[in-house]
Amino acid sequence: MKKPHISIVLIIVLCFMLSGCVTQTGLGQNEVLKYTMYIGLNDEDTYTQQISYEEAEKKVSDIALKYVDGFTARVAKGAYKDEKGVITHENSLVFEFYNATDQQMKAIMDEILRDLNQNSILIEKQKVNYEFYEGAKP
Repeated sequence: MKKPHISIVLIIVLCFMLSGCVTQTGLGQNEVLKYTMYIGLNDEDTYTQQISYEEAEKKVSDIALKYVDGFTARVAKGAYKDEKGVITHENSLVFEFYNATDQQMKAIMDEILRDLNQNSILIEKQKVNYEFYEGAKP
């Protein structure tokens, strides 16, 4: 009668021990801060776009690469209502940065604000997991 109880207890203990031996095979094992910057292209004074996407993207890219090693950029469209209630639609650029610091991002944004005559830039900061996937290994 005691043997079945001992066997059950041993099986349970063994299951707990083996559950700790599982290898992690999921994606995104590296944790880092990711910054996403949203830059409207309308001029602060005229509320109209004075610079093309291409020229703005080149300026922002050149500025960013003075401070960080890389980024992902894409074009977008946005809208906002200003303090007077005026709704404005505008073309925007979205830049994503990994492995950057607050100081690097502030330096980038200060130059962009000046060079593109912007009132503000929206920035998100979040912890993310990432991985450079290189395919299945044999």
